[in-house]
Order: sequence, then structure tokens, then C-alpha cells
Amino acid sequence: MTRYGTTKAGFALIATIWTLAILSMLVASLTLDAYMEGKVASYVRTRHQATALIDSGVTIAELLMARQEKVTGEETEEEVAKDRWIIPAIRLKRGQRTEVVQRVLMDEEGHLQFDTTSVEAEPPILDEIGPNAPTGPVVGEIRIIIEPEPARWNINKLNHVTYGDNADLIWNRILTVAGVPEEDQGELVDSFYDWVDEDSVTVSSEGAESDYYENLDPPYTCKNAPLDTVDELLYIKGFDRNGGVILNGGVWNPEEPESRQIHVMGIAPLFTCYGEGKINVNAAPREVLMTVPALEDADGLIVDTILEEREGLNADEFGASHTVRSASDGSASLGAAAVEDYHFKDLADLTARVPGLTQDDVGLYLTVDGDVYRLEIEGRVGRITRRIEAVVQYSAGRDSGKQQSAGSGSSNALTVLRWQEKS
Repeated sequence: MTRYGTTKAGFALIATIWTLAILSMLVASLTLDAYMEGKVASYVRTRHQATALIDSGVTIAELLMARQEKVTGEETEEEVAKDRWIIPAIRLKRGQRTEVVQRVLMDEEGHLQFDTTSVEAEPPILDEIGPNAPTGPVVGEIRIIIEPEPARWNINKLNHVTYGDNADLIWNRILTVAGVPEEDQGELVDSFYDWVDEDSVTVSSEGAESDYYENLDPPYTCKNAPLDTVDELLYIKGFDRNGGVILNGGVWNPEEPESRQIHVMGIAPLFTCYGEGKINVNAAPREVLMTVPALEDADGLIVDTILEEREGLNADEFGASHTVRSASDGSASLGAAAVEDYHFKDLADLTARVPGLTQDDVGLYLTVDGDVYRLEIEGRVGRITRRIEAVVQYSAGRDSGKQQSAGSGSSNALTVLRWQEKS
């Protein structure tokens, strides 16, 4: 009897242990589910907050574009100190690239508010910001880059209709700067002309129309129309070589021994599908200016002079122009303005300040302004980041009843030509 009771008690103890184990697993599973649901909810909430910051960034970009119409460039230090948006608005007015950072702070009561310090200062690293920040911990930020889109070549204008025979000069310069061997350039250029022209006749034996593309695997037809995106170049004969190395950069001829391999620069960043076709000399980066036929020289000295002049980088050097020296020393040409003005006001100003150029040389390729802009807007909350790239056309004084949606937001004065969410 005692042995039977002991056995029964042992079974009961084992059953109890198993029951407790199962219950513990259930509790752990429920706890994990609750934890994961909390993490997902937190991620979704933070992502929505970052998206909201992007919407705010679009609004800020529009306000800056509107503000450029009201600034003169002659604002005093006192005016600049009172309004942190003056300097980026002045840069836009001068046709230059501008970048601003708007931080989002949390006050002592836990309320979110915009930081009111300079928007041009280097942004803090969010993870390193704590309660010791000047006006509260930084919980997010909006980074906005506004760049005139004519800082690049409009690839749809690089044809004989727009430039005549000078189109060949532009393409030759672009491909030469990129490092493409001269013997391979003809196929690229003529195939491009065939892709965008309206007929079905090849420009040369190196070009290609539908009879070439229809024999590929998979087959497709020649577009015979302008490109919608720069990446569309990958469909064109020659541009698809080695996975499109000419667009993104890399080894042009990997089949050759390493000692004979040619490295080419990616040309995709040189192009856009928008704008009138001329390059904005106040905004174009060095890589683009180097491809302008009128600015060609052996050492790139003309391009370097342009960059130094428009940014005042050589203000203290003997070779600086009178305009740059005057702005640097605060003489009468600048007056009491707090923001130095080095930008090229027109092509006559450019040729007067850069030796060796004439208006006849540069007038075909260059301009100093434009109304199409590229926006890069990033909204960041904690470790979550949302980014968009957009191309917009700004129309001053547009009727507010004509609104154009921009992703999840809308703007009165901006016509969105392209909108791409990056993350």
C-alpha cells in the first residue's frame, strides 16, 4: 500500500512539473508576442513620424523657394541674425545649391518643437544627444537639399535637333571625361540618337533601330522617343555593356588582362530628363562643368577658376577677380550685406571674371538660373530614416487653387515632375 501511494505521488509530481513547464512556455510565448507587438507598433509609429517630417520638409522647401523672391542679397547682419532662413533663400536666389537641417526637440514637458538655431550648422548625431542639449534632447531631424536641376545635362536635349553638330562635341566631351576609349564612343552616341529620334533609319552602321533590339533575348522595340529616366540608357545598344558599367562606373573591358583594363567614370550623375538643356554654371559640380566643350582645357584650370570664383575660394589670392576681392573686403560693391555674393549674375559677368571665355563660346551651353529643382529630403526619428528624391518645378505666384500632390503631402507652388521614395 505504501509503495502504491508513493508511485501515485510520483506521477502527480511529474504531472505538476509538466504542467508548470507548459504554463511557463505559454507565459513566455505570450510575453514574447507582446514584446514583438510592442516593437512593431513602436517601429510603425516612428516610421509614420519620419514620414511626417518628410511632409514638413516639402513644405519647408516650398517656403524657401517662395522666400527667394523676397530676399535681395543685401541683407545686413542684424537681419540675418533675426531670420535663420535668409541665407539658404539667398543661395537659391543666386541659383546655387543649398542644404538645411531642421532639428526636432523635446522640451521639459515632453512636447515636440522645432529647434530655432541656425539651419545651416552641422547637424548633431542623434544617438549622442541627451538632456544636456541647449534647448532639449534632439529626437529627430529634417535634412533638405535643394539643387537646381540644370546642374546636369538634360539628356533628352543632347541631340542634333537642339544642338546641331555641337551635340557630337558634347557627347565626345562627356565620354572622354568618363574615360571611354575613342573607338567605342561612336556606337554609344549613334545608338542614343537612334533611340530618341522619331524615324526608323539608323544614323550609321554603329547605331541601332528596332531590327537590332527585336533580335535580343528578350526582344523589344526601339523607343524612338525621349527618355523617361536616365536609367533607360541601359536598354540602348552599347550602354548595356558589362551590366551598364558606363552608367555606374567600373572596368570597361574586364575581359582584358588587368594591366590593360580601363576604368570608366559613371555618367548617370551627369544627366537629368528635365530642364531647358543648358547647364547652370552657379550650381553645376566640377564633374559636369568638365564636360562642357567651351570650358575644355588640358588641366581643368578654367573649371577650377569658375568654382573658385563662384564660391569666393580665392578671395585672398592675387588672381581673384575684382568682384570676389570686393565682396571679400566688404567694399562698396557689397555694401553692408552680411552674405558675400560671388555668384555669376549673367554670362557677361562670367566671361568678365574668367579669362579666356567669350559669350559666344558659353552662350550655347551655359545659363545662370532655372525653375526646375531636385529635392533630397530625409526625415529621421531615432534610428528610423525615411528619404525621398523629387524633381519639382517652382512657379512663383501660382494660383493656390491648383495644388499638386507630392507623395503624401501637397504643395501650392510646386509641380512635382518626379517623386521617388528611397527608404
